[in-house]
Amino acid sequence: MDIGMYNSYLEVDFGKMKESFRKVQAAAGKRGVIPVLKANAYGIGLIPMADFLVNTMNVDVMAVAQTSEGVQLRQGGFRNADIMLLGPAPEHAVIYAVENDLLLPVFNEQNARWASEAARKLGKTARVQLKIDTGMNRIGVAQGQPLEDFLKVLKTLPALQVEGVFTHFVNATYTDDPQTPVAYAKFEQAVYQIREAGLDPRYIHCCNTGATSWFKGDRISTHVRPGSLYMGYDSMDDGTNWLEVEEGISWRAFVTNIHTVKAGESCGYCNHHVCEKDTVVATVDIGYADGLYRPMAQGGTGGVCLVNDSRCAYLATSMDQTMVDVTGVDVKVGDQVTVFGFSLGGAKLPLAELQNYTNQNLSLPLCLTNHRVKRIYKY
Repeated sequence: MDIGMYNSYLEVDFGKMKESFRKVQAAAGKRGVIPVLKANAYGIGLIPMADFLVNTMNVDVMAVAQTSEGVQLRQGGFRNADIMLLGPAPEHAVIYAVENDLLLPVFNEQNARWASEAARKLGKTARVQLKIDTGMNRIGVAQGQPLEDFLKVLKTLPALQVEGVFTHFVNATYTDDPQTPVAYAKFEQAVYQIREAGLDPRYIHCCNTGATSWFKGDRISTHVRPGSLYMGYDSMDDGTNWLEVEEGISWRAFVTNIHTVKAGESCGYCNHHVCEKDTVVATVDIGYADGLYRPMAQGGTGGVCLVNDSRCAYLATSMDQTMVDVTGVDVKVGDQVTVFGFSLGGAKLPLAELQNYTNQNLSLPLCLTNHRVKRIYKY
């Protein structure tokens, strides 16, 4: 393994991801799978992930959040797969979405008109999906009269082709959440309205990562739409791993210094951590500028990493370097430190466990890892 000039690396095991994806397919049954690749494929790498999905798993439709992500996929050579946007495009970006044959979400007269106007300028058809709001109150049109009125507007706009309808659940990360069936009923009614208006969308999807795992009431969808699930991470808040997917992504860095800090001395800016006793401290070659979540690694939060195979507490962090308590641990300069995932010796620090120290979604540590972290892909 050659990581070249980099201080740390994200190791991605596509072998494990392949098995997780198959488990998602089995859970989806007759429905297809729309894998979500937003935020640089959750930090894993947009183009390598798309290559794996299209050329290994035979995926023919993918989802991203923003126009730039969809354009990157087109420029990366993915010309035949459908690419849908889950988030709205601002007015200036709509023409790029239409030009690159991305499926745009529309949910009000304004963004529908933007899509129609962009299509007119380009002399082509804008492919769109109707976004239904079932309780998130972020974007979308509500079923009933608001949707009825919007469908009338759509009939007046030329060059729009409605190819999909979707929604997003609010609380699907809670097992047997009572709001999810209620939201689904609203979505189902919206689909009936759309069909009554003479439209027949080919993509109907509502189940995100959480709902794909446990919600069994979906009777009308053509697809499920998981994000982190096919990567090996079930997002259930209680830690349930319904499909027994296995995470295969590990972030590892290196020890650059080891020294003893005397009792009463401190580590970090502003004397953040004062040692109550003589403490052996290892300096690690990453910090929050690499994507390390600062509130977790700033010490006193209970946050831990793996130094070789041993769990060690963070003491303090800065932009580029972090200090860890390695008292009593067999460690030397050059040894590897695992932020999450598996150590070289096989010890595991699950992303789900980091939620205990961050009070954040488990996707956050993945998404935060940035360009300073080398990506290494195992097939």
